[in-house]
Amino acid sequence: MSLTKYQILISALEHGSLTAAAEELGYTQSGISHMLNSLENELGVQLVVRNRTGVKPTTTGETLIPYIKRVLNAEQNFEQALSEITGLIKGKLVIGSFATVSSFFLPKIISEFKSIYPNINYELKSGTYEDIEQWIENREVDCGFVSLPSNRNFKTIPILNDRLVVATGKKYKHNFHDEYSVSLEELEKEDIILIDGKNDYDITRLFSNDISKLKVKVSTSDSYATIKMIEQNLGVGIIPIHLAFNFSDTLDLFELDESIHDSRALAFAYISKKEASPIVKKFISFIEEKKSIYK
Repeated sequence: MSLTKYQILISALEHGSLTAAAEELGYTQSGISHMLNSLENELGVQLVVRNRTGVKPTTTGETLIPYIKRVLNAEQNFEQALSEITGLIKGKLVIGSFATVSSFFLPKIISEFKSIYPNINYELKSGTYEDIEQWIENREVDCGFVSLPSNRNFKTIPILNDRLVVATGKKYKHNFHDEYSVSLEELEKEDIILIDGKNDYDITRLFSNDISKLKVKVSTSDSYATIKMIEQNLGVGIIPIHLAFNFSDTLDLFELDESIHDSRALAFAYISKKEASPIVKKFISFIEEKKSIYK
């Protein structure tokens, strides 16, 4: 059985398009279609449904896809193990991440890791906390960054305490009594620009999951969109301090009152070191060695 056909199948389903899969893998669309037909004939089952909206898995396809991904992962692990034996670590590392980590933390990590292992390529998948946790469990990424606590079945290495702060635009007229800190009662009186709970549930946890206390004027799914709204003086935002530092010229920042639990622990997460590929094992060891430096 050709592993190339497996790769084509997975690419087509991930993109939802034969055209996109053809572009990614360097084939013609007709070539992709022919190899999918050939794979289905070899297996004796229909794996995908093609229609005007794209490509979707059949029920049989959904059942078999996890096993096909494991075959492809096993091949990648074999290639990485072979390259390690021959003294040349190469391959691809797929990492799940979100805004704070991607913009502030991850570039430094990759830069340092790349200086040790220059032949590794990287794919970053950006999503919500929920997305990333699901990707790690489903092995759609090799590893990822999450917020603790998490009840998922994976290993974590705490790397950073990233407290939350209150942010306003330079011309926003607030009613805070203190120029340094803000209480929950004061926040309840302000128009709020909120990163929705799926994308930053540390913020919803801050208010005991009772967002109804707040006058939410704008809800976004993106940290940077939230900041741009705050910069335009549309309301008050609650954002991670490491992200806020990047915009200190355009934002005024306030600490949350001590009575509010405002810190969050960010962690590096992976399924199992035993199951990990050689590249992922080295990346895990690298994070373990460096975690105290990045705090």
